[in-house]
Amino acid sequence: MSAASTPFRSPTQREHELLRRVAVRWKGEQPSWTDRVLVRPLRDGGMGSLQLKLPEHDEIAHRFGACVAEYGFRDRDGVAVLASLYLDRTGLPFELDVWKADFSALLELPTKDDSTALGGS
Repeated sequence: MSAASTPFRSPTQREHELLRRVAVRWKGEQPSWTDRVLVRPLRDGGMGSLQLKLPEHDEIAHRFGACVAEYGFRDRDGVAVLASLYLDRTGLPFELDVWKADFSALLELPTKDDSTALGGS
């Protein structure tokens, strides 16, 4: 099954928390879209990248726009991970790209209370 045929779903609690952490770095405040966003895992070798969709903009054909925020943390094995928020060309959330420095699969998304942030929280 391709990523495109996988249905969108609500984010898990940890996915939602990571989206909030990255999104607040974009605008400096908590955007309300993180409470409405639907996600679909991308094929990235298990690193955790997500395609994003807001239900009220379901009909839009999204095209890559720009990276607007990043959040770094360490995975459970100590390897650095970078989560990047991308918008589409209309300014809507498009993708959360998760990249682990050694290209291995992500073991665990950060929790709300952990202190694994790189360069501050």
